[in-house]
Amino acid sequence: MKKIPLVLAGVAAAITPVILAAPGPEPAQRSMHTVDDVVAACRASGKTGWDLVNEATGLVYRMYTHYSCWHLWLSPAASLEAGHGHSGQYNMVLGQILEQLGFQVRPVHAARVRLEHHPWYHTGHSWLRVIHQGKELDVCASRPGNTAGSVAFVPVTEVLDRTRLNSIDTTVALAPIVIATVWKSWLTGAGIPSWMYRPFGLSA
Repeated sequence: MKKIPLVLAGVAAAITPVILAAPGPEPAQRSMHTVDDVVAACRASGKTGWDLVNEATGLVYRMYTHYSCWHLWLSPAASLEAGHGHSGQYNMVLGQILEQLGFQVRPVHAARVRLEHHPWYHTGHSWLRVIHQGKELDVCASRPGNTAGSVAFVPVTEVLDRTRLNSIDTTVALAPIVIATVWKSWLTGAGIPSWMYRPFGLSA
């Protein structure tokens, strides 16, 4: 039992510098900043149905400047405002926006999807399945050309509903890899790999 405080102190010593070194907010130059701003812009567009889904998807895409697994602690809404995040953040905030616009949204996750140039331990992905007029289509804000039913990945394992439990599991599983990767980059001078942090919309 006496070793527990030492272990916790060691963990904190490893994690804290990684969090402090994470890039600060990098919002795109824009007039929108929050979920409410995006919802208002979508409503003002006058679009409906799948065109409205695509409008929201495009707006969320343009609000991000960087893909980042370095900011795992941010909520989806905070991720949007900061301009950086991963699929469990940018697609989940898109889901919140679409729900406010009246769509039925089902967040989903696959442990493995086919993506370009990603390492094996980072091929999980979260996205949305949106239901409108009896049709359910995949929706993802990861690429500028994505539209409802046309996304830039292919699931290769079972697609599961994304729940609070498995979203926490995913974060907990990825966090040690992120921490180790940052420390390795510092110790070797190799730089942060693109699978972890890169301009938004680009392949790793």
